[in-house]
Amino acid sequence: MIVCSCHALTHHHIEQEVAAGARCTREVSAACRAGTDCGNCVRNISAIIRQARVRNETIELETAV
Repeated sequence: MIVCSCHALTHHHIEQEVAAGARCTREVSAACRAGTDCGNCVRNISAIIRQARVRNETIELETAV
């Protein structure tokens, strides 16, 4: 699914940047330019970041047990 139509970036692209260490929309934008033109995708980028955090926290909890 396309998240940033200005730069043709998909959900997968954003997830890759988060996996590489981007922790906020500014860091994702700096890494791949998503959200730097019209800004319509910033909310979706934020949602992807939140989902990745929840997923990572769940994995950490499961492996800690």
